[in-house]
Amino acid sequence: MLAACGGSSSSDDEHEHTDIDTAGRLALFDTDASQLKVLDLDNSEVIASMAMDGEAPRLYASPGNRYAVAIQRGDDLVSFVDGGLYTEDHGDHMHDYAETPSMLSLTLNDHKPTHYSSGEAEGVVFFDGGEAASSKVTVFSDATLGSGATVASLPLDNNMHGVAKMIDGHLFVTYRDSSITDTTLPAAVERYHLDGSDFEFEERYSQACPRLHGAAANAHSLGFGCSDGVLVIDLHEAGYPATKLANPESLAEGSRIGTVVANHDVEELVGIAGDRLFVIHPKSTTEVYHELELGEGVGRLAQGFTTHGDVFYVLGDDGGLRLFDPASDWVLITTAELMDAPGEGDTLAVAVSAAQERLFVLHNQSVHEVDATDGDVVRTIDLGFSASAIVWLGLAEEGHDHGDEHDHDHEEEHSH
Repeated sequence: MLAACGGSSSSDDEHEHTDIDTAGRLALFDTDASQLKVLDLDNSEVIASMAMDGEAPRLYASPGNRYAVAIQRGDDLVSFVDGGLYTEDHGDHMHDYAETPSMLSLTLNDHKPTHYSSGEAEGVVFFDGGEAASSKVTVFSDATLGSGATVASLPLDNNMHGVAKMIDGHLFVTYRDSSITDTTLPAAVERYHLDGSDFEFEERYSQACPRLHGAAANAHSLGFGCSDGVLVIDLHEAGYPATKLANPESLAEGSRIGTVVANHDVEELVGIAGDRLFVIHPKSTTEVYHELELGEGVGRLAQGFTTHGDVFYVLGDDGGLRLFDPASDWVLITTAELMDAPGEGDTLAVAVSAAQERLFVLHNQSVHEVDATDGDVVRTIDLGFSASAIVWLGLAEEGHDHGDEHDHDHEEEHSH
């Protein structure tokens, strides 16, 4: 279905918006059928199914939430699915469209795509490479995907289990010196700027970040997890200077922050060490870290921010969805008891709507839609198939900025 152009041409309406009122769509991977399916949230119906051979993909959203990014690490493959909901600027008005989802012909086929990060305008895939292939970074936007292309790529000197962030025309990317042979984890960060379709080297930061793993950025800070602390780059200061934060004092010897989570609109970062979550105040002179309490013996299964950072959620292995309020000293708003403690065979994942304060919690063949403001379960959708991945696609509300967490399937500290 294609929405028709309409509305007044009066000069009083300089930039009208031809709106489509929709809750959006969910892209899910049907494990039994080996298909990526797109579900319309307005009627809970599957409106498209696409074959996807190989391993079960991890699913992410493109920066503008139009495309699903499907990463199959073991198959050296990144695919893209057009969710069909998008907005075009028609000069005198913004125009929403709702079309049938489709698979793009564009694929990325470099070695071991692992980390994906999404910023305000660009998405970045980091290819780990291997013994016979160096790492590579590929950057794209919704606009370039629409024309079957990418923004740019940067081949690196060797292979590593790394990560890259694209921020305001600058690429921050991990570096592993060839002398490091006991791990494929990098130990430093470099900065480039985009010049046309090429990346120009600017600086390698002198601050070491051994066994680097985990990266995320808000409007002010870019944080990288290191075995001995967190490397924080100031995004507002000239020259993007870096400082090093030591590990939280309460962390046991050998523990480290290996995942970092952020949202553009939230001043603090969140660092994750195993099942412990630390709110990081990079500029604090008194308390750099404070720990979020999940409850005794509770492990985390998934975590992240809602669209504008109004809520930070943690799905626990007890079946509870904890909702914290970052603007009120990270107080626990409520715990939504969604299910009994899941077992080893259960599949759980969370998708975030960019159109409203809603979380979609996948549990095997069901999706619980949760109001993130109060934890109420709005509805439960029976899929009729077993899904292993979920992502929300659709029309973001005005001013949306991506929450940011570099993510992948593997353990937080490893070498491969």
